Amino acid sequence: MVLGEALRSLAGVALFAASGTGLTELLPAVRRLPLARRLAHAYLLGVAWTAGSLYALSYWLAVSIRPPAVVTVALVPALAGALCWRYRSRFPRQADTPAPARVGPSGRRAQRLALVCGGLVTVALLCDALTNPLTDWDGRMTWSTQARYVRAEGTVEPRVLTTPGFYVNCPGYPLLMPVAQAAVLEVSQASIDHHAFRPLYAAFFPVWLLVLYGGAQRSAGREAAAWTTLAAAMLSVPAFANAGGAASAYSDLPLACFVGAGALLLLGPQGKPSTGLAAGILLGAGALTKAEGEILTPLAILVAAVLPLSIPGAARRREIWRRRRTMLVLAALPVALALLLLHSWRAGIPARFESFTRLTSWSLLWPGIFTRLPTLAHDAGAAMLSFVYWGAFWWVTPLVVLAGWRALRRRPARALLLLAGAPLGVGWLYATIAVDSHFIVLTTLDRFLIQASVPMFVVFAMALRDLVRRTEWPWRWAWLYRRRAE
Repeated sequence: MVLGEALRSLAGVALFAASGTGLTELLPAVRRLPLARRLAHAYLLGVAWTAGSLYALSYWLAVSIRPPAVVTVALVPALAGALCWRYRSRFPRQADTPAPARVGPSGRRAQRLALVCGGLVTVALLCDALTNPLTDWDGRMTWSTQARYVRAEGTVEPRVLTTPGFYVNCPGYPLLMPVAQAAVLEVSQASIDHHAFRPLYAAFFPVWLLVLYGGAQRSAGREAAAWTTLAAAMLSVPAFANAGGAASAYSDLPLACFVGAGALLLLGPQGKPSTGLAAGILLGAGALTKAEGEILTPLAILVAAVLPLSIPGAARRREIWRRRRTMLVLAALPVALALLLLHSWRAGIPARFESFTRLTSWSLLWPGIFTRLPTLAHDAGAAMLSFVYWGAFWWVTPLVVLAGWRALRRRPARALLLLAGAPLGVGWLYATIAVDSHFIVLTTLDRFLIQASVPMFVVFAMALRDLVRRTEWPWRWAWLYRRRAE
């Protein structure tokens, strides 16, 4: 009985993975990634496509979110990808996956440690998700409650949201993850209060590790990427925090994965149309995942569009812009469609009591944006330096970044710092206008750090690589001198 429930719980994850695998076959930019990273992007694309399509079909065409619709939407790209794979296998041209670069002993050791640590944490998360009910606050109060509304009526416009008079906490929150949660429960035929949806959220943790490893590898090499991924896998907040981690049903880690993966694709060197389409699907899902996505997803496209302007030489800038403009247009289209869907859907939800309006006041913005900064910095520092949640990470990170500061002068680092600073800027604004800023910092800082985590860890890897490069030569010469003396 327990095994059957576990298999039904994993059926939703498998459905999303199958849908995304089909999309990767249709998108050469993702298909050429190494296997592990390709599977991570496949899961993100599967959730984005399936939940996003059900969201749009339910709102615009009144399609009921029931098993026939869920399975049909998920299997369309899966079957198309299978046909594409069959065609390519009959007419092979060239290998899609490039040969892996050589890695030194230290890099191989770090890769094995990161793989073991990340794998153990993932297994622990899945075991917890398959056996225990949800225990976090917002996951039960907001996201799972919205999923109940959606599943009960099979629509993203349930009467409890569209009819005045019902008390609903934050009724205008985007519904991508509640729709995905309802889809899993429908496919698994679980009871109304079953935790069969929890593996959906737990699977985002290994995906998050693989996404940040891929970005760090491209910017800082395999060795620095492996050590950075190992450090990320050992943190408790992204995995086990009840307020935003993979063990919860918060939407912060999914938002970090969607926006981080999409932004890294856009900032890559390829600039191909399939890159833009894949990034657009992921960023569009980010816009439908959480309110902050409405800011972060257009910013990612803007940063990718402005980045070539910092390249010296007018002729070279024009050439790069010509090569990347199609990619940026294809990325912007799904984002614009997602924002249109979100604001159109939200317009049909009547205004009512929301906790946000009780906790904040825009009259505090000026001059509080500056006068409150010392207090906010003190509270944020106390939260970040807590060994229980972040270990020694925030004690070590400033030292690594200061020692490897030369890496921050590179153009990709500046773009990544801007993307990492955006969620923190939103959090700063939220805490500034909050009536009780101390409470807001303590309850939301970790979540904003998770949203900024992918570009933040890539910058950390770049600084780590610069630090190692500039400090390894004395030890290497000392080792050679000792060998000759012997």
